Amino acid sequence: MPMKNLLTPRLALCARYAAGAAILCDVGTDHGYLPISLLAEGKIEYAIAADIRPGPLASARRHAGEAGLEGKMRFELADGLAFPGAERADTVVCAGMGGETVAGILKRAPWTKEGVRLILQPQSKLDELCEWLGANGYAIRSAALAAEGERLYAVLSVLGGAEGFRYAEDALAAAGERLLGRWLEGRIRRLDRALAGMERGADAAEGISAARRTLARLKAYEGGSI
Repeated sequence: MPMKNLLTPRLALCARYAAGAAILCDVGTDHGYLPISLLAEGKIEYAIAADIRPGPLASARRHAGEAGLEGKMRFELADGLAFPGAERADTVVCAGMGGETVAGILKRAPWTKEGVRLILQPQSKLDELCEWLGANGYAIRSAALAAEGERLYAVLSVLGGAEGFRYAEDALAAAGERLLGRWLEGRIRRLDRALAGMERGADAAEGISAARRTLARLKAYEGGSI
């Protein structure tokens, strides 16, 4: 079966954004399907597959060999981008991990601010990641949504060292994403529940204030006032 047929919708969207890379680094590569698919289709020149777990990395190496592409790939057992030569990558993909994990990976690799293209697909804490990116020299250039069953995933195209920051909602609305309304509804429901819990508990006032600002922004998008 062609590797591209093994990509889930969210990984296919990541692959679309990553096309054209000279050296792609796929952090948390798992089975290696993303870089292998891009190499097989001639959409990137070279790939580094990195994973913190030896099992998935061995699986990625095996799949690359089966596809006849092992010579165009490098395999690194590493935590994020903490391995020699990582900075050679012009495009970095971080998909399938929490927003706080993505921020931590980038924080430990400041070279990613130097014009590196980042394809980020956070599984959680999207707002926190967006705020961290804006405060630390990264700009969200565009974003899109992928549907897998009932769940929607946001994929961000981010540029290190670029001027201008915007939230994922800005980028999605600008793209006219057909799934935006459904995504906003779900996000608003979840944030409403989270905020109610925060207000009943002993969470810091700063956290409650940030959640309220986010909720107001989301509802403004939903109402079409932005």
